[in-house]
Amino acid sequence: MQLIMNLMKKWYLIKTKPKQEKIAIINLQNQDYHIYCPLTIINNKTVFLFPGYLFILLDEKVQDWSPIKSTKGVLNFVRFGLNYAFISNNLIDFIKANENITIKKIKHLNNFHPGDNVEITEGVFKNYVAKFKSFQSDERVTLLLNLMGQQQKIYIERKSLVGL
Repeated sequence: MQLIMNLMKKWYLIKTKPKQEKIAIINLQNQDYHIYCPLTIINNKTVFLFPGYLFILLDEKVQDWSPIKSTKGVLNFVRFGLNYAFISNNLIDFIKANENITIKKIKHLNNFHPGDNVEITEGVFKNYVAKFKSFQSDERVTLLLNLMGQQQKIYIERKSLVGL
């Protein structure tokens, strides 16, 4: 019976008022709504993985949605045209399963800042010093490297660098 009830429920996306995620979570939970908000701690500070957004599990046929919009901290439901934005259970499961991996990536984002000198530790450019430019997707970064008197942009795996 519980499985059938869960199949009728969907995850929806709520936009919170600026910096009021915690207030919205507390107030929605006090109204018996099920909320998911991925969090992490970086430098002893709680950080939201999706700042300004909450996931809420709702049954559109049974639950009353009207109190949600007027809940303190909630701005509104996210919509695409007239339709409420809903998120598949598979995507929520994926986010939950990868939450710790994402947290580790976020913690390492602050290792380098544009303009920082870094040393390349692997590959063709091993032991070269370059300037960090930016992070790319898939664990890669963009560096600026002086080659033959000219600054060249190269892409390298993040794990192949150390800061100087």
